[in-house]
Amino acid sequence: MSVIEISSGKIYQRNSLVLDNINFKLDKNEFVYVIGKTGSGKSSFLKMLYGELSLADGAGHVSEFDLRKLKKKQIPLLRRDIGIVFQDFQLLMDRSVKKNLLFVLKSTGWRKKKEMEKRALEVLGMVGVENKADRMPHELSGGEQQRVAVARALLNRPSLILADEPTGNLDPETSEEIMKLLTAIAQEGTSVLMATHDMALVDKFGGRVLRVENGGIKEISSINNFNPFEAMP
Repeated sequence: MSVIEISSGKIYQRNSLVLDNINFKLDKNEFVYVIGKTGSGKSSFLKMLYGELSLADGAGHVSEFDLRKLKKKQIPLLRRDIGIVFQDFQLLMDRSVKKNLLFVLKSTGWRKKKEMEKRALEVLGMVGVENKADRMPHELSGGEQQRVAVARALLNRPSLILADEPTGNLDPETSEEIMKLLTAIAQEGTSVLMATHDMALVDKFGGRVLRVENGGIKEISSINNFNPFEAMP
């Protein structure tokens, strides 16, 4: 079963048609880029996938969730199976890195403190910032904060990560580090759908590319010229 499959979909926002005739499929292990101008509908597409906007027509599923039949009470369950990474990190600035992750675990149903602490440190180790667990977010660099955001997205072992401009606030060198991390995650079995405007990264790292324009989505290329593991230090 594909992680995402949308057929003849439509998305409305405030009664205005944003995207029409959406046909898209994402399989396990895939890394796919979504590009397009500001206001083209990239974010609306991602919001539909995590339940903030409705799929108004056609058919579609994310993981095991039918987007046309999705009930409000199911949205937290859907989001537990999706990791979301934002451009502005969205960390809670009044608590440590580890406590940021514990907050998410508790809010998504975890109850045993030892298991929560173990999982928080596991994901921080996966993204290379386990030594920052007791730091406050403002003490970290932008790249470190985004690594924590990726760790947060991995907490519940999601089948899919949605990344909305995850390198938008980072310098080029740090952006490449985050891209290597996300691509390696996809290689390990978690699919990644990433909205971006940085075509230099797309060209360097390769993968399927979807363009959002004129109220629709179409695949424009499939680039496979980069192996992230060859570039790992």
